[in-house]
This record gives sequence, structure tokens and C-alpha cells, in this order.
Amino acid sequence: MTSGAEPPPDAGLQTERTALAWLRSCLSVLVASVALARLAAHASIPLAVVITVTCLPLAVLVSVLAGARYRRTAVLFRRARPIGDGLLPAGVTLLVALLGLAGIGYVLHA
Repeated sequence: MTSGAEPPPDAGLQTERTALAWLRSCLSVLVASVALARLAAHASIPLAVVITVTCLPLAVLVSVLAGARYRRTAVLFRRARPIGDGLLPAGVTLLVALLGLAGIGYVLHA
């Protein structure tokens, strides 16, 4: 039996797994936006440009924010302080919504 003062066996790995999950999500959105831009280029060059100009920089920004969040969270976790802000989830939500709107635009245009 362990006492309440001992850290879990994988102390600190939770934040690393979460950061890797965010990076995988960003990479998935990046690939999806490139694929959608490629498909949209056949129907409308301006739509492909809009997809590229909006989604790709946002995907890169969210991946940078994921790294910063990991570093900040790791420090807070070691100090046993409260963790969390809603910036990264909001960024990913915005990115996926923009990608979805671009997909709808492509489907309606085609």
C-alpha cells in the first residue's frame, strides 16, 4: 500500500503524453488541410489559397503552443500547482472549425 504523499509511478509522464497527443492532433489537421487544399485547387484556386493561408499557420501556431504548454505544465505539475488554461483547446477548435468550413465550401462549390 502506498501513502498519499508518494507520487504516482509515472509522475510527469502524463504531461508528456498529453503534449504528444496535441502534436499528433496538429499534425493530423496539418495533413488534412494540405489534402483539402490540394483537392480544392482543382475546383477553385482562391479557395485553395484561403485554406492554405488560414489553416497551415494556425496548425503551426497550435503546435508551438502545445510545446509551450507542455513546459509550463511540467513545471506546475512538479510544484503541485493547478494546471490549465483554455487557449490550446480553443485554438484546436478554431482550426478544426475553419477546416470544416473550408471542406463545406469545397463540397458546395464542386
